Amino acid sequence: MASFTFPTRTNASTTASAGKDYLIYLNTGSTEASPTWTLLGGQRSGDLSRQADEIDASHKTSGGWKSTIPGLRNWSIDLESVYLAGDIGAQFLEAAFLAGKQVHIKFEYPDKKFVTGWGSITECSLSTPHDDVATIKGTINGDGPLSELQDAPSGLKA
Repeated sequence: MASFTFPTRTNASTTASAGKDYLIYLNTGSTEASPTWTLLGGQRSGDLSRQADEIDASHKTSGGWKSTIPGLRNWSIDLESVYLAGDIGAQFLEAAFLAGKQVHIKFEYPDKKFVTGWGSITECSLSTPHDDVATIKGTINGDGPLSELQDAPSGLKA
């Protein structure tokens, strides 16, 4: 097949990104300082949610309008993956759940930038319908903050 070079858009900020290009990795290594990032295979979805508690700051002189300020923040990832035989990421996720261990995750954006954090697996389910593929579904609830957005290691930009 012939090799082609394709142009890039001048204003890439108007281009939507495909959900398929966001990936979840698990640190299957032995330290946080030198992680071994293992892809959770077969991903169908990985929904990153960031929320803050709502603190009511309303008062008698607010003109009858409610006022709120953000309180404690949290994050979570709801995930679903096709259950692939031999997938190390899925095996690690299940093992961590069964052992009651937290996991160190990396949530990667299409441009290879990423955030990391520690979380507890609060759901780890297998769905095995008779007319579809088996899937693993789960929820990872954050313990502390996600990191700041980090640049991809040199040479890995999309």
